[in-house]
Amino acid sequence: MKKYFAEAARLFDEVVRKDAYSGRVGGKDTPAMTERLLLGALEKFVRDDYILHELVEKRPAPVIYALLHVGVYALLDIDNVPDYAVISECVEAAGLLGKRQAGSFVNAVLRKVQRREYALPAPGSPGYAAVHYSKPEFFIKLLEDRFGKEKAALILAEPVEDGVHIRVNSLLCTPETVAGILDAHATERQPSEVGGMYLRPTDEVRELFKEGMITYQSPSSMLAVQALAPTNGTRILDLCAAPGGKAVYISELCPSSEVVACELHPHRAELIRAYAKRMHAGNITVRVQDGTQRVPEFEGAFDHVLVDAPCSCLGTYRRHPDVLLRKSLSDITALSELQRELLARAASYLKSGGVLVYSTCTLTKEENEQNAEFIEHELGLKPEVMPIPFDNDGRYTVLPHGIWDGFFVARFRA
Repeated sequence: MKKYFAEAARLFDEVVRKDAYSGRVGGKDTPAMTERLLLGALEKFVRDDYILHELVEKRPAPVIYALLHVGVYALLDIDNVPDYAVISECVEAAGLLGKRQAGSFVNAVLRKVQRREYALPAPGSPGYAAVHYSKPEFFIKLLEDRFGKEKAALILAEPVEDGVHIRVNSLLCTPETVAGILDAHATERQPSEVGGMYLRPTDEVRELFKEGMITYQSPSSMLAVQALAPTNGTRILDLCAAPGGKAVYISELCPSSEVVACELHPHRAELIRAYAKRMHAGNITVRVQDGTQRVPEFEGAFDHVLVDAPCSCLGTYRRHPDVLLRKSLSDITALSELQRELLARAASYLKSGGVLVYSTCTLTKEENEQNAEFIEHELGLKPEVMPIPFDNDGRYTVLPHGIWDGFFVARFRA
């Protein structure tokens, strides 16, 4: 098991110190235990950093500090591995990380944690909420200012869901076909409100994914496309398309439409192409294009435009806890300005009577409601009730709960 601790520490160091993204550093072949240790240590970063600050006078090499974070998380939050085994495996992991001489130091610190030789902030004291929920203070304040302390506490207490949400590729099979395969392997699942399924990833599920019969797609991602309600035989633009899930879903719903998927970065444009190939989505044209820059042939050319804008991603913190370690209030201001540039450009690409949908996976009013006001009052588009499974007035917000990320979606007509 030492290799899992070592690899989790290495990946943790890449995320925290080198600003890598937890969803990419491990990859789909990362062992389940390594992934659990990595995501758990990231989720409990604030709490465990507080503990280590009390117990460690001089910070060790970064990768050993990362290993300590992984070890503290395992000691405090994993019940099916004995404490002695956690400590022993972490000591061995130090050697795998090329720091064998640090083994005794790792042993000493983790034994202090095992004996609870630290004191956490008392309720009501400064820093209590941050350590208790293991979330940065800026995020807690943002939630409290936005939703009030009582609702913020409920949001922060929402547990992490460890399953996946899938949808069936109707171009290749039917829901009944997939259900039959899952039933044959006794794979438990729950239907979602947007027409997908929530389940645990198994070998059978991974094989269905590989064959393109299903894809992993969050409910909020599906809901944004359902809000767009694209019509077959039209021209549709996904202005910020990578990694391609929404463009592929649009393609599947409208196989006779022309779907143009834009992405600023060439390597991410390749992700869209690979996604479309796996799902047999043949009517997608991928363009490497800065969404803020004018494309003359796009002006007044599209019946539907989706702007799933780059955002602070704060609504995804339960699945991607590292977003809280890399974002700040200044990022939110810069992102809201970028989002308005994208929206202004997108509005110019609509035909008369065309539909624009704006969506984010974040919780800030600057990126959500204030941008919806910008679309209506500055760009002159009219809000329109969305054809989704939830009552709405043209806007809809979901707070993080169950299988849902926090997100915002709004629909307008030119």
